[in-house]
Amino acid sequence: MSVLSVGVTASAQVENITKIPNLSKDIQEITQYEAIEIPENYPQELLDWYASNIDARSYVVVDTETNKILAQQEANVPYPIASMSKVMAMYMVYKAIDEGKLSLDTKITIPQEIEDYFSFNPEMSAVGLYAGEEYSVEDLIHGVMFLSGNDATSALLWEIYGSEQAAVQAIRVQLTDWGFTNFEFYTVSGIPNLYLPEELWIEGSNENSENKMSAADVALMSQYVVETYPALLDITSKYEYVFAEGTENEQVFYTTNLLLDGQAYGREGITGLKSGMTDAAGRNFVSTSTENGRKVIAVVMGLFDREDGLAVTTYWETEILLDALLDYPDLYQLEGLASNKHLTREEREAELAKLSEENAQAELAEQGIELENRRDSPVTNFMRNLFNIFQ
Repeated sequence: MSVLSVGVTASAQVENITKIPNLSKDIQEITQYEAIEIPENYPQELLDWYASNIDARSYVVVDTETNKILAQQEANVPYPIASMSKVMAMYMVYKAIDEGKLSLDTKITIPQEIEDYFSFNPEMSAVGLYAGEEYSVEDLIHGVMFLSGNDATSALLWEIYGSEQAAVQAIRVQLTDWGFTNFEFYTVSGIPNLYLPEELWIEGSNENSENKMSAADVALMSQYVVETYPALLDITSKYEYVFAEGTENEQVFYTTNLLLDGQAYGREGITGLKSGMTDAAGRNFVSTSTENGRKVIAVVMGLFDREDGLAVTTYWETEILLDALLDYPDLYQLEGLASNKHLTREEREAELAKLSEENAQAELAEQGIELENRRDSPVTNFMRNLFNIFQ
């Protein structure tokens, strides 16, 4: 049975939470996810290569110009996403800038809670922001994308929404508007609730709550973000950045993306994007790049230390995924490839409205009832003749 066609067995069933924009409590369900179908003529040698060489729990490669899934394993099964959550947080920041609520030059004064809970917590990555100090939005964005700063992420989102919980709620609503239905979001940065004080937990969550998404949804989320705000890729394609330049808090950030050209796993065409790691998530990475002249997003999730002690990295896993596809430059044209796209909330509502109207008309037709033609009555005929307004 091939890697891409294997289904999720009972032992691989995943506990997930029903998602709606306004969660007051978690509704626990056991969900069995159907395997994503692939065409019968999908290259078997490619399936065999991935089966023998990929250690990640789940992965996906998407051609973003067609939204076709080029390769995947359990790509529709939600798992913890850790700091890949910050990609979504950055969307909310750029959206606020678009709406005039912030600018890149806006100075944000750091609350005491940010320093107390995030800045110097050994359990999480941070820039090291000090309470009472002012930092620009631009500096904080770089702190998020270069150092995966949980302190910088919450500082930005609290400034916009007023609290961790309100910011999480806004993210949930945005994802739902995009048509995402199978996700869990509890913190803006992806840090598990376990490492945060209970006062920051969103209602209905508990100490075991942690952001979850499928690899396919991480890819689609990232696609929405970078296509709407490509300035984020200008940041993630940099090799270094001077933070708080000219102040006593000045420091130089260096990229941790080892896939950037010239780095340890350097690859031409890589522009981003974000790593993430927790105990439950393992190592994760979402990359944006150009392969065979086409834009793709690859997501590798759930990479854990091997029993044989061999070191594994998401960068190497991504290399394996993308390198193998280089031999199949026209794969995106293969008939029958699954599409990585959701109907947005607006599109779903329009579909439902259309379906309801069609069903109503069909029901009336079955009963032999014809709708009155209100445009062809004695009154409308008189008005048509008098004013010629209906022609």
